[in-house]
Amino acid sequence: MADNASSKPRLLTGDRPTGPLHLGHLVGSLEARVESQDTHECFIIVADLHTLTTRPQKQFLDDLPRNVRDVVLDLVSAGIDPAKATIYLQSGVPAVYDLSVFLSMLIPKRRLEQIKSLKAMAVAAQLTEDAMTLGLLAYPVLQAADILMARATLVPVGQDIEEHIDVARELAMVFNDLYGEVFPLPQAKLSRTPILPGVNVGVGGTGTKMSKSLGNAIYLKDSKVDVADKLRTIDPDEKHADGQSPLLAYARAFCAPEAAADLARDFDAGKVTGSALHDAVLQSIEARLEPIRQRRSELDSETGLVEEILVDGTIRARTVANRTLQDVRTAMGFESMWSAFVDATSERAKARKRPY
Repeated sequence: MADNASSKPRLLTGDRPTGPLHLGHLVGSLEARVESQDTHECFIIVADLHTLTTRPQKQFLDDLPRNVRDVVLDLVSAGIDPAKATIYLQSGVPAVYDLSVFLSMLIPKRRLEQIKSLKAMAVAAQLTEDAMTLGLLAYPVLQAADILMARATLVPVGQDIEEHIDVARELAMVFNDLYGEVFPLPQAKLSRTPILPGVNVGVGGTGTKMSKSLGNAIYLKDSKVDVADKLRTIDPDEKHADGQSPLLAYARAFCAPEAAADLARDFDAGKVTGSALHDAVLQSIEARLEPIRQRRSELDSETGLVEEILVDGTIRARTVANRTLQDVRTAMGFESMWSAFVDATSERAKARKRPY
């Protein structure tokens, strides 16, 4: 039942538009997505429905159009080619809602309650366990619908989200066992870069991963001055409970491996000052960010271009999702049941010699 006419394997990934993308996205997934464009058929979701899991309030919904546009700008500025990748708006693909309902019938509540990242999301959103909504608990099910509607076989994620892909895989297996082979089994592809710590702005600081929601991020659209100011909020001598230095984590993410190792060794030996360490890391970050800023400015100046990219991609995603939903309904028997009802009604109308 595969709908993928391309000979390339299909990949799906995406971002919640709770704000613009940041350095954690760049080294954690964006650069890997750019590399995958020529080897995979890429679907990149702007997951606006997923923002409702922790931000259902009206003021956050009012921010969505700007945030969605920021995310698309960041994606394309970082090197995603809309001619190679399908960038689409999650809420613009209604078939995903239907598929999510079907999948939710196939997973025990207890399985979702075991997922640690959901509790972390609730804490970040300042929600008590009792206040966790059904939507947040079922977040991995809606993610599974995103993945399975595209029949993606590869899903690049950070380690903190790997279990969500396990849920999608389990749901695909259960569905196929019950109703016949419809879905390929998706595999998680873990980021080469460990989670990037935040900076000491916002509520998260360096003690949590860089996050749009926590505000402890260096954004791709930040100016050179803003990047430097935020980076210098990190104390070079700071170390976490695991003995890791947040600033050296940036060195490992952005500097060449040998240069990062040299910086760590020389800093520990007192041969490199904290200020010099900041400067070296900043130079490497700027080498990656400056081309992105320039491209972003060019794209932003073309009226309607970002919107066109998103609409074109969403229309393509709808075609794929509708085909998948049709196959799901057929496999489950809903299409044949509906067709039988329609046929019986048609025959009755013919017998009565009037249309129905």
